Amino acid sequence: MFKRQKWFNLTVSCGYDRHTVPIFNSCAGSRKVPLFKTLLSNRCKNDCKFCAFRCERKTLRESWEPLEFAKIAMKLWRMRKIEGVFISSSVEKDPDNTVEREIQSIELLRKMDFKDYVHMRIMPGTSRDLIKRAAEISDRIGINIELPSKQHYEDMKLYLSFVQDIIKRLKWISKEVKDLQKEGKCKAGLDSQMIVGASNETDREIIKVSEWLYHKLDAQRVYYSPFNPIKNTPLENKKPENPWREYRLYQSSFLLRDYGFEAKDFIFDDNDRLDLRQDPKFLIAREQDLKVNINDAEFEDLIRIPGIGLKSAQKIIENRPIRNISTLKNLGIFVKKAVPFIEINGLHQTKISNWIN
Repeated sequence: MFKRQKWFNLTVSCGYDRHTVPIFNSCAGSRKVPLFKTLLSNRCKNDCKFCAFRCERKTLRESWEPLEFAKIAMKLWRMRKIEGVFISSSVEKDPDNTVEREIQSIELLRKMDFKDYVHMRIMPGTSRDLIKRAAEISDRIGINIELPSKQHYEDMKLYLSFVQDIIKRLKWISKEVKDLQKEGKCKAGLDSQMIVGASNETDREIIKVSEWLYHKLDAQRVYYSPFNPIKNTPLENKKPENPWREYRLYQSSFLLRDYGFEAKDFIFDDNDRLDLRQDPKFLIAREQDLKVNINDAEFEDLIRIPGIGLKSAQKIIENRPIRNISTLKNLGIFVKKAVPFIEINGLHQTKISNWIN
């Protein structure tokens, strides 16, 4: 369940054999989508404590020229090895210079008649005109928030301004994306990412920021990257983050994005953390003493029941009246999770006991 996606390396015979090309299997629903995913450069002027490419760390430094990147991406696409590209970068000179080189890379690729998916990562502090240009040629763009508040940025002594460099730019991206989507462009929208466990951030803070991204900026996806210590960085002795925390945050994220939940609904412990042992949807339902009449409930009420998702809620509506638990089971409902919270013909089905995730 928690096995990380792996990089698949391919040497391309197109005059660039010295490069080992990273192809990453991204998830799009139940489908795996191979992407040419790379940094345009890992030469960085910044000194983020958690980053393998911080300027004070000795490591191999490499970069792509825009034309070089475009030729290899096009070669991979024609070979049907990839279905898209994901381009990001370290900040070698300044944000605008970095994003300008990313834009040049994708503009060259588009001129070569590349018609597939492009995901571009914008640097904090990028000017608005470059953000607009990037959005016009991409299917998805975003900026990594990394940490969920100004205070965490200050605690980690990051060079960035949380409000000006991150939040303000995310608002600009959201506006550009909404305008472009009216024209049928940038359909995959805005995304962002947070590192989990590098600072002393809480799950409550992360979920509040995620709610803001989804509900205010119409983000399509928020990613959570669990902290893992890197040698020769200030955090090399810090413990890696528990992968269950990442998993519970993703569950919470989808509840915010797809199920109509709000940050205030979630149940936290005394340290403002989610319970790693329990599904957050179950804990919310138990706290709210949820009871839903399966035959009368609206779609929005059905999807708040543990064990019932978006598709299964629609199946219930299409097959009403539901006469018994066996009918639900035949529809593919995870009845063990659902039955403590439903009523059929006015009868509450069972008490919550012997809960199993």
